[in-house]
Amino acid sequence: MARRLVQRRAAEADLAEQLAYVAAERPAVAHRYAIALEHAYRRICEMPELGVLRVYGPRGLRAVRVWPVPGFRRFLIFYRVTARTVEVIRVLHSARDIPRTLRRR
Repeated sequence: MARRLVQRRAAEADLAEQLAYVAAERPAVAHRYAIALEHAYRRICEMPELGVLRVYGPRGLRAVRVWPVPGFRRFLIFYRVTARTVEVIRVLHSARDIPRTLRRR
């Protein structure tokens, strides 16, 4: 049974920023990114253990999984799995300081 997807506000803000930035120069690429992200979300809801398990310091970020957006592998989905949900914490570009960004929450 697939889990329900829950997005934190920070993840929603990440996506809005990324899509606006890319769409300003390349609308077709932004559209492809949005579709790839939808597919990635669906896949991790069906098979949440796909992502690599990571630990990012604070207690609340000890069971975070990371999965790249297909076709946009520099963009990473950070999520947590519960019995019924997949909670998307952030969607970040791999060039960012990931531990520091996640700690800021």
